[in-house]
Amino acid sequence: MGRSTAPIPQSAPYHELAEWLRFLRRRSGLTYRRMSQLIEKDGIAGPGCSAVTLHRADRGTLLPRRQVVEAYAQICGATRREARLRWERAAQLAGPAQGSAGQPAPAFSARRRLEFVHQPAHLLVAMHRVRLAAGQPSLRELQKRARDLGAGPLPRSTVADVLAGLRMPSEDLLVAYVTACGEQGHLVPLWRHAWARAQDSYLA
Repeated sequence: MGRSTAPIPQSAPYHELAEWLRFLRRRSGLTYRRMSQLIEKDGIAGPGCSAVTLHRADRGTLLPRRQVVEAYAQICGATRREARLRWERAAQLAGPAQGSAGQPAPAFSARRRLEFVHQPAHLLVAMHRVRLAAGQPSLRELQKRARDLGAGPLPRSTVADVLAGLRMPSEDLLVAYVTACGEQGHLVPLWRHAWARAQDSYLA
């Protein structure tokens, strides 16, 4: 089975997870069929990782089983731990949107959460949570808010890559992003410290 060609809709409930999985597969150069063969050969997952299953895992419309995401990521060169973190984030972020019309998103406590940020994956989770708490504004809306607030540029393509886990944000972009998401000024230093710890881990 060949490479995916259909783009993942931005509105897909598991868009970020699917984009990350596709990025890994493009980088590895593997086909779904070859991935399935290697997964079976290496014994890194139980039955149920056929080429068809792997193809469905990166479409963004349904949440794959965690074991499938872990096997997919691991055979393409990522760690099982990062795959688990990303799967858990996808499950958390999509849950409120699917369950509850009109219900407000749970409050995000930056002070309580940011102290635990020490790696890029942790920072990414925090970025998704603060956006969810803000009502999941579109990237276009975030760009407009950042401009109106004088928080600095917030290019949509760059933010999309960051939220898909394809790159680390710069410190300035992170500050513009969280400001556009409604974070109060006294919380910005916490975000800067979290970014610095994640950046140190990224460069290590």
